Amino acid sequence: MNIRQIAWTGILVVSSMGLFGIESANAKSAKTEAPTTASSIDVAQSSQVTIAQVSELASPIEGTWELTYSAGGIVHKSILRMDGYSGTMRTRYYNILLEKTEAVDQTMYLRPFAEGLLIVGYNPVYAGTSIKHPTYRADNFLFSILPDSPPIFVNIDDGNQRSPVSVKRIR
Repeated sequence: MNIRQIAWTGILVVSSMGLFGIESANAKSAKTEAPTTASSIDVAQSSQVTIAQVSELASPIEGTWELTYSAGGIVHKSILRMDGYSGTMRTRYYNILLEKTEAVDQTMYLRPFAEGLLIVGYNPVYAGTSIKHPTYRADNFLFSILPDSPPIFVNIDDGNQRSPVSVKRIR
């Protein structure tokens, strides 16, 4: 994800916090601020404190999946292989500019996210090479399993196109 997308995601998260009445962890008001005493510990300075959203995930992903989604009406078929916090993905799709089927490889990284898991794609190259693909936008996937509703699997590419994803476990 580029910096613009990270900033946009941050803006969405912060704006939705106000929408749902959520305050940040360090939010203080007259009702919530505790009196400071000489024996209180400054948590922000403690090296033992780890914030879950920025630390490594406790459960890495292992396995291979077939993902089907579309971008601009073009169906993409991908094989995603994850080995812990990173993996690879090969995607086949019809390139309408060249009027032929192409394959692209990407490096994938697992990232924590408050509403589920993000698998973020980097460096789309022509399959089997290290030659950067000039027009393919890296794929990013959000996987969210909510307690009272169906799971959400969505692709959001680096061009901000969104598509539902069909997921099938291979191994």
